[in-house]
Amino acid sequence: MLQGFMLLLAIACAPAFAAEDCYTADATGSEVRFSVLQSGAPFGGRFRRFSGEVCFNQGRITRIAATLEPASVDSGLPELDAALQEKDFFAVQAHPRVSFVSTSVQSKGDTHTVRGMLEIKGKRREVEIALRSQQASDKTSVGGSLTIDRLQYDIGTGDWSNTQWLGAQVKLDIKAVLTRKR
Repeated sequence: MLQGFMLLLAIACAPAFAAEDCYTADATGSEVRFSVLQSGAPFGGRFRRFSGEVCFNQGRITRIAATLEPASVDSGLPELDAALQEKDFFAVQAHPRVSFVSTSVQSKGDTHTVRGMLEIKGKRREVEIALRSQQASDKTSVGGSLTIDRLQYDIGTGDWSNTQWLGAQVKLDIKAVLTRKR
């Protein structure tokens, strides 16, 4: 009898221990943009191909895994995009993916501090990004910004390692409109 009662209690409490709801980044409305100082003036662009999975439990982010293809860089200048794909920058032939995998998440309301490993050109560094989640009608989204030191990832070697011409700090602005996984 006691076992039956415990089973009923467990079933009744099951919604409180609901499984994760996982979402994928929808290319429509999502974007990954970058900005850096070049010769003291702001310069930027975007990456056209990226993917990601964001999982929530009771409105809190529990984990994130994301990738982008540096070969999809779009600065608006085709000659520069070609140069950014070469060895001195992204070396896309040897390193076709940039990846981020969360290691911990602290949530407070709709603000989530996500720590994880960012890997670019085989260089792995722990980074932290503050993301804000938003629910508007039937769409869920997350967004935030992250600043990295490009030199820690060997982006811009040779003559391009001189920060007088190309700043070391690169800001990434991320917005992901999410679609629930089925």
